[in-house]
Amino acid sequence: MVEDSTRPAGTTDGHPFTTISQIRKRDGRLDTFDQNKITAALSRAITQTIGKDPALAQRLSDQVVKILEEKFDGRTVPTVEEVQDIVEKVLLDNGQAKTAKSYILYRQKRAEIRKEKQRILEKEEIDEVDKRFDLNALRVLKARYLRKDVDGKLIETPKQLFERVAIHACLPSLLYDEAVFDRSGKTPEHPAEDFDPAANDGKLSIGKHVLNRFHLEALKRIYDRFNGEGRAKLRWSDFLSNLRQGKFSNHETEVRSFYDLMVSKRFMPNTPAVANFGNVLGMGSACFVLDVEDSIESIMDALKKTAIVFKAG
Repeated sequence: MVEDSTRPAGTTDGHPFTTISQIRKRDGRLDTFDQNKITAALSRAITQTIGKDPALAQRLSDQVVKILEEKFDGRTVPTVEEVQDIVEKVLLDNGQAKTAKSYILYRQKRAEIRKEKQRILEKEEIDEVDKRFDLNALRVLKARYLRKDVDGKLIETPKQLFERVAIHACLPSLLYDEAVFDRSGKTPEHPAEDFDPAANDGKLSIGKHVLNRFHLEALKRIYDRFNGEGRAKLRWSDFLSNLRQGKFSNHETEVRSFYDLMVSKRFMPNTPAVANFGNVLGMGSACFVLDVEDSIESIMDALKKTAIVFKAG
C-alpha cells in the first residue's frame, strides 16, 4: 500500500519522504508506518556502541526506507520482522558490525520478553495493550484481576479487562443523560419490569463497546434506584429501546477516554473496581463505614456485615 502520489513530499505523518504507508504488526494488525521508530531504534543501538550520532542514525534509517520502497511495490505491506531484518542488513553493509550486534541482541531480548508475555497471558500473540505493561504487571493482572474459567485458565486479556472496567465506570452516564434523568425527582414511578441480563449478554452496546450480562445487571440496578426516586423519565423498556437504537452512542467517547487513561497508565482505579467492574460481583467500593451501637447485638451485626463485605471482595 502506498501514499497518494499527489501528496507533497515530506507531509506524511511520521514517515516523511516515503511511499510506505503501513506496516503489519506481529499480531496481524496493520499500523501506520513511522520511520521515526526506525531512526530511534538505530539511534539507541549506535549510542550504546559508538556514542551519539543522530546524523548517522538518520542516514541509515533513510537507507532502510529506500530498500523497503524498492522491495515492496504497493501490493504488499512489510512486516515488523522484515523491517528489522533490513535494519540489520543496512548496519552490516555500512561496516557497523558492533552496532549490528547490539541491535541483534536488542531484538533477541525483546523476543524473549514477548515469549514470556505470551506464556503469562496464555496466548499466541501479544497485542498493543500487552506491550505497554511489563512482565511483573502482567503477572499481577493474571494472578488477581483477569477472568478465569473453572479450571483456572484465562478467558480474558488485559485489553478486554480494561474495556469491561471502562464500560462499567461509564454506565451511570447513560442514566444521567438528559433524555433519561429527571433532576426534579417528580416523575411518577414506572411499573417494575422483568429483565434477564444473561439473555441479553452481548446484545447491547455503547457505540462499539459491547455490554456483558454484568454490565446489564448493574445498569438495571441503577435504573431501579433512580426509578424509585422519581428520577427516571423513561420506562425500562423504552430506555433499552433507545440503547438498541444507538441513541446513547455519544457516550462512547467517555468509555474510550477512560479506557485510554488506564491503558496509558495515567490513571488506574482501585482494586475492587479493576477486579469487579463488568464482573460477577460488580462492587467497586474499597471503603465501607458501618454504624456500631453500644450493644452486643449491634457489634455482632456489624461483624456479620463486615464478613459479607469481605466475601464480596
